[in-house]
Amino acid sequence: MSGAIQRGTSASRPNECPTSDLQAQGSSPSEANSCDPPIHRLPPEILEEVVRYYIHPETSLQGLVRLTLVCRRWQTVIEGSALLWTTINAADGAVLVRKALKMAKDVLLDLTFHEETAQMTRQDFFKLIGERTDRWRCLSVDLASRKWDFALEELNKCIPSSLEALHLSAGYGPPMGSDVVALFGGNPAPPRLKEISLLNISISFASLQLGGLRSLVIYDVRGITSSDMLNVIRESPTIEYLRLEYLLVSPNDEAFSHQVFSPPGAFGNATVRLTSLICLFLSGISVVFLKSLLSTISAPHLKTLDIDCELQDPSIAQLLQECLHHQLSTLARLTANAQAFKVCLSSCARYQLLIGGLNLTIYMDDLPLNNSNETWDWVSNHLGRSLTKLPLHLDLVDWEPETPSRLEWFTHRVTVTKLTLSCEPYYGTASEPTIPIFSRPTASYPVIWLLPETEIIEVNQVPEDGDDDIVEMIKKRHSAEDVKDGLAAPKPFREIWLSCGGGSGADAPNPVNMEFLEEVQRVGTGADVYWHRNKLGRGG
Repeated sequence: MSGAIQRGTSASRPNECPTSDLQAQGSSPSEANSCDPPIHRLPPEILEEVVRYYIHPETSLQGLVRLTLVCRRWQTVIEGSALLWTTINAADGAVLVRKALKMAKDVLLDLTFHEETAQMTRQDFFKLIGERTDRWRCLSVDLASRKWDFALEELNKCIPSSLEALHLSAGYGPPMGSDVVALFGGNPAPPRLKEISLLNISISFASLQLGGLRSLVIYDVRGITSSDMLNVIRESPTIEYLRLEYLLVSPNDEAFSHQVFSPPGAFGNATVRLTSLICLFLSGISVVFLKSLLSTISAPHLKTLDIDCELQDPSIAQLLQECLHHQLSTLARLTANAQAFKVCLSSCARYQLLIGGLNLTIYMDDLPLNNSNETWDWVSNHLGRSLTKLPLHLDLVDWEPETPSRLEWFTHRVTVTKLTLSCEPYYGTASEPTIPIFSRPTASYPVIWLLPETEIIEVNQVPEDGDDDIVEMIKKRHSAEDVKDGLAAPKPFREIWLSCGGGSGADAPNPVNMEFLEEVQRVGTGADVYWHRNKLGRGG
């Protein structure tokens, strides 16, 4: 269709009959000449719907103008449809923005200003749209820097009464704005505002008096207190999506949050029931605030719970358990139908559990090993089901001195059927020490093979000239046999996935050492061997 659009002009084509001009003036399909293409026989309102279906929110105004060049009829229908001109982006430049504002007439507008792609200044854009603030439906502003105070001054001068969605984002890096920004002249937010997203911008949050939201995203925003946040949640009982990341709450406010959130009867209710909440993401916020929030809300229909937090000492680890204890029924519901789960461990003390709709990531950099294990024990024992026999994909990133102990701990508690061994290419630690510990039983009592149920193994940092340790590990595990003292042999691998740096598909490099891969196939009898996601045939 795009080729036809680019070739189109307003003049008649060899395949187009003069009746097209009559139809452009509103003639009925029955009056059309039979040589017209079928689409030209559609009533104008149907053609308009076809165009609306074809375009999407990312379609530029230039693309819409190009559609008007197909023929006179298309030009008449498209330019006469106000609804087709309501998505306005500063990336199209001042001329087309001015044209779209005119064509859209009195229809509500979806407006976007992205500083890195805008073909007009921020001042010019807001000057044009500022004449129609009562028609703003959605406003998205992305700034390249964090110098937001002067950049958002236009939003402090108006109250867009029809605004339903607001997205404000500044660049990453140290804050450059000198003050907290007051939107809408310090007045409450428009009553129709249902979706709000604030990233890297400090907003006078309390003055907005937000309520009735369907979606709220907060990322690295200063000036928000725990009571501010609770008030918004409490006044938005039908909220569906809530994402709080790096919400900076002052220590004094955290102390106050215990008074606000915890006691029964706070704000008249011990629990805020959010029956429409489907997704809840909490990342980089303090465990104190996390506990306050999770002890307050009830979300009976939650489908995704994503928590990312940092535990600096045993008391904080205990606090996390208290956080999750308030949501035991939620944890059980989210994990009830899971057929497998995944755990990621990395040398930067990052531990991630993914099971069903639960994604729990914990950083335990300063936490002693026994406290780390106790934390995982508590979590695994409070999911409402046993994880012992549930197939586990263990993703082990980089090497750390505690790796053997952690692997023994997992071997005794869960059934690892898939193992990924990898290292970060730029800042990770060497993964070579990890391979040999799978080549032999443990030296500690009781003697065991590590992760004996593993049938699929992935190694993403294979040296270009191959790795003898990988060959030896596969050989030992495939040739091991049960012994009389009760030591059970590990299962042989069913699939072996190898790569050099993690590449895959069309960009996969040719194996540098085919002898290495042929040796892997030989010692891994019966296993399918893959190099950068490409399955190797027998004989390489």
